[in-house]
This record gives sequence, structure tokens and C-alpha cells, in this order.
Amino acid sequence: MCSFRAVPGDPIADLRSPSGSLISLFIDRPSPGGFGALLSDLVRPLREQSHDLGRNVQKSVRSDADRIHHLAEDLEIEAAPAYAVFASDLDDVFIVEPLTYPTHNVSTLGPRPYLRPLRAAPRGLRAGVIVADRAEAKTYVSFAGLIDEIGVPLAQEIRKANFGGFSGYDEHTVRGHLDGASHRIWKEAGMTVLEEHQRKAFDYLAIGSHEETVEEIARSLHPYLARLQRTSFVASPVGLSARDLRSEMALLDVEVRRERQKALAGRVCDTTWSGGNGVVGLGATLEAVNTRAIETLVVAGPFTRDGSMCNECGHLSRTEGVCRVCNSAMFPVHDIVGAVMDATVTAGGNVFQIDVASPLDNRGIGALTRFPVLV
Repeated sequence: MCSFRAVPGDPIADLRSPSGSLISLFIDRPSPGGFGALLSDLVRPLREQSHDLGRNVQKSVRSDADRIHHLAEDLEIEAAPAYAVFASDLDDVFIVEPLTYPTHNVSTLGPRPYLRPLRAAPRGLRAGVIVADRAEAKTYVSFAGLIDEIGVPLAQEIRKANFGGFSGYDEHTVRGHLDGASHRIWKEAGMTVLEEHQRKAFDYLAIGSHEETVEEIARSLHPYLARLQRTSFVASPVGLSARDLRSEMALLDVEVRRERQKALAGRVCDTTWSGGNGVVGLGATLEAVNTRAIETLVVAGPFTRDGSMCNECGHLSRTEGVCRVCNSAMFPVHDIVGAVMDATVTAGGNVFQIDVASPLDNRGIGALTRFPVLV
């Protein structure tokens, strides 16, 4: 799932090509030596499409296709998992952006950039992490596969216990001391995580410990942390490697993201079906985005349909040849859902593409809206 907001002055989202010669190309890293062939496959249909758009566009696309193909050697050397290329020789545009996540291989030609692969990119989750047992505690921040230790490791001194005292008195005293010291280091670890949460909010809290102590640690935390979504994993601060912690957090990120996706899709459907501010289905969503009503857009996986768009005012439709708002000509859009995502972001809304089964699957798309939308 991704959340994408408009960035004022975004140089890519703001790209325009009046002639329709703008190439948008996304390429995932192939096997070694495969960039050349894959780039050729991606630009070939663009060359063919340009034949119907006039000599200037055809010449521009041919020049850009050659320039893109020549990127193969450089892309092989670089280490990014994927790349985005935006090019129009006719409009003096050539942008190559490395991506930090895999993408689908896709190429388009038109007057505006195709940005769905960027909108659909999974947003990195930021988590506060406490790894503790009864004697030690360590604290971390996890974000997008990176782990940073924060604060200092905490430990209590465990003295040798004399459990042979009168009526077990010494045993009771020592164990009480140990339990009290454990709660103190857990509470101190929690305060370290809380300070970081207040500086920049976490998406969730993860506790790594033995199964029998997870709930005890959770009860020692500040109420602000207790309100966070919480998950746990079995671990000990002793001997836990950075690699193992990254692996654990990657699994937890997937689990948390799936839970959030299910909840969000259910909220969109429940809100709409109960008569609240929501819409479900492409037709209703188009009405909502055209009135800039969408607060949160949710798309079920790769759902897409073709449609049309007004290059003057941005009005979106499934079938119109002439814009019903400004009477300008509409141009065909191969992925109208991607255009809805762009328009939502431009209007300040949030966009999420989910990949879990949900009640939204049958309709493909839905949204929570700022106000009621007449359909």
C-alpha cells in the first residue's frame, strides 16, 4: 500500500507535452546484461504509436528511443532496483530517476507523464522497536529496511541469588528486586522510543522478547505508545544481529501493511454502503475526482480501464470525445485509474493501491470523500 501526496512544484508531475510526444518509461532490473533487450521491447510500441501523431512527434520519439536504448550500459552499472525515464526531444525533456523499489515494466506516450508506478509504490513504514528480556533492553527505529539503534543499551546487574534463606524470604526479596529492575529498564527503553515518536511519529510499535514477557513490557510503556498499533516477535537483545532484526522487521512491515489495507478497504465500502461520504466503482469515483471531492482513494491491485482526459482542464471520463466542462478535445488515456490517482494527489488527497483480498475487489476502486457526491 502506498500513500502519495502532491509536492508543490514537482518537476515530473508538472511535465507537459502539447504535441503528445512525452515518453514515460518504467523498467525493473532484469537479469545481468538484459537492459538492452528490455529497453528495446519497451520503446518499440512507442515508435509504432508515433506514426499516427505527425512527423515531428515521430522524429522526437525516434530520437528519444535511441537515447533511451543507449542508457543500457549505465543502468547495468548502477545498483538501483528499477528506473523511471521521462523523455521528449520535442519539448527538451530527458529525465532518468533511480527507484528504490521494484516496478512493472511499462512505457507510454502522451501529453502528460504516466505516474501510476510512482503513486502505487509502497510507502515505507516507520516503527519503534524495543528488544528486551528481564536483564537488558535495546531500542531501535526501523524504516524502509534500515535499522538505527537509538539511546543506549540498558541492563541491570543480576547478583547471585541466595535462595536458601528462612522461609524463602531471600528468594522472594531477590526476585522482587529483579522484577522491579526489569520494569525500570523496560520503562526507560519505552521513554527513549516515546521521545523519538514525538519527534516523528511511528506507524507502529514492535516488541521483541520472550513470549512470556511481551505483555509485561507492553504494560510498562507510556500510554502514548500503548495507543500505537503493536506487534511482536520472539527475540533476545543478546546475540540479535542487525541482519536478523532487519529480516524480522521486513516480515512485520508486510503484516502491518496487510492489516491496514484490509481495514481501509472495509472502511471505504462500509462508509459508502451506509450512506456516508464515500464512493465505490469507477463511474462514481470519476464523478468524485472531477469535483475534487476525494480525500482518500483506494485501488484494488492492478485494476485499470481505458478512458479519456481533457488536456485543458483535466476532466476525466470513460467515453467523452469533447470535454463537457470546457468543450475542449479529450485525448485517450490507456489507464484512466492512473489518471484518477494523479488528479487525487494534485487535489491534496491520499492514494493507496492495495494488494489484499477485500470487499473492494468486485468494483476495483473506491474513495472516502470530503463531502457527498451525487452519482
